[in-house]
Amino acid sequence: MPSRRRRRTPSRARSTSRPAAAARPASASAPAEPMPSRATPARTTRIIPAHLVSNLRLYKYAGADKSLVSRYILQPYWTALVEWVPMWMAPNLVTLIGFAFIVANVLMTLWWSPDLVTPLPRWCYFVFGLGLFIYQSLDAIDGKQARRTGQSGPLGELFDHGCDALNTTMSVLMVAPALGYGQSPWLLVSLGCTLANFYLTTWEEYHTGVLYLGLISGPVEGILMIVAVLVSTGIFGPSMWHQPLLGLPLTSFDLTMAAGILVIFINLATSIQNVVRATRSLQPITGLAPFLVACATVASWAFASPWLLKEGGNVPLMLWITAWFGHLVGTIILAHVVKDERFPYLASWGNLRMAVLGAAVAVGGYLVGAPLVPRTVEVGYLYVCAAMAWITYARFASRVIADICDELDIWCLTIKHPKKQA
Repeated sequence: MPSRRRRRTPSRARSTSRPAAAARPASASAPAEPMPSRATPARTTRIIPAHLVSNLRLYKYAGADKSLVSRYILQPYWTALVEWVPMWMAPNLVTLIGFAFIVANVLMTLWWSPDLVTPLPRWCYFVFGLGLFIYQSLDAIDGKQARRTGQSGPLGELFDHGCDALNTTMSVLMVAPALGYGQSPWLLVSLGCTLANFYLTTWEEYHTGVLYLGLISGPVEGILMIVAVLVSTGIFGPSMWHQPLLGLPLTSFDLTMAAGILVIFINLATSIQNVVRATRSLQPITGLAPFLVACATVASWAFASPWLLKEGGNVPLMLWITAWFGHLVGTIILAHVVKDERFPYLASWGNLRMAVLGAAVAVGGYLVGAPLVPRTVEVGYLYVCAAMAWITYARFASRVIADICDELDIWCLTIKHPKKQA
């Protein structure tokens, strides 16, 4: 599918030269003395390289949404909805309010189904579906609110995509009790398909400069499908997904998983085609390695310790992957908005090292026929990894926000410079 592309602008550091001082008239009694020169202090940043921080001012959003559902059904609704948002409300605050509904859904899931397989009260599924739809709506209008208030910029893309990345894993966790796969390998298959879609979109945007959403995309059709799953579960119960269809040896669950896997292959082919066409090279395909290596590491760990998902390891693993993936794609998005020509292959390297260690111990025990560490230690290690991942991600996100706010003289959740009305 063709997509709009824009040429990536080379990185340019901000000039620190000062204009020459105006000459002062010479005095008859004493010759004029030259003004002492003062070196301009170096730009101090927390995480963005100093020679790239000025590229934030060159950022311009470019997107291509091919979704028919978005164009003919949701866009009119979103356009009307944003008119209800007050002009004093910052776009990032709109995004954060929507994300709060996702956090509330996850907390309710862990309260009612801490093992991710215990069915929840029927009303919970309706609440989850409503919360997810509200999140999608607010996530869709934050850009419109940014244009209304004159607040469009790189911070909005980073904040919006950062919340989307976290929601990707949280939605899988939330829907696990509904589909009944919270302790089976299908949990990781579903998670891998969902994360792959988001990673491909981010990787493609880095290389093409365009956020491309195809005919079927995660932010539109993907979320609507999850809403439909939740509402259907609330009406008919979780058992509906495992009943044979019309006497066939297939269930609704089987078809749902097959559809997800099919979409992955379609999006993979489309993304690779767009990136190769934009860059005229196959080298960018190596940018898929960080995600593929992470998936292979987690999969090998789960294969070597099949009990892990059934004996308390599924929840900390999901929480860990949430922060890990957020950090991974957040680094790629940051490289895109500052026009860093070096792809961040080692993004979230610390999480990968911890995963490799855990997988190595699990595989070692599998090969010798006996666990090398007690199961409680392995589960505890997952909780430690999850805690460290969230601390690392929080530090990363706060430093990025501070850098951008300092450089552009803006605030994150409030409007510092209101748009002047004509």
